[in-house]
Amino acid sequence: MAWAKVVCDQLSAAGHWADYIDPCSGLPMIHTDLNVVYPEVPAISVLMGYQTSNAGCCKVLLHPLWGSAVYPASLFTEAPREALLDAIQVANASQVD
Repeated sequence: MAWAKVVCDQLSAAGHWADYIDPCSGLPMIHTDLNVVYPEVPAISVLMGYQTSNAGCCKVLLHPLWGSAVYPASLFTEAPREALLDAIQVANASQVD
């Protein structure tokens, strides 16, 4: 989530709308006034064509390479591709191991 915040902060500073989803609640983290849950697992299944598996009362996403060892994380923006790639580069450089 720290990485997504850096990306969104970079995009916002450049004048673009951006937000990311809290994977635990499905709620947007920046525009909290929206109060709309984004269903990440079904969305990734539809948008990316990934399979899912039932795990009790919820579904688990199955990545084509990593299986169920991943969890989707969504970030949204209206920024052009180059601005997004620049923000990602800044976020990647800011990550400390």
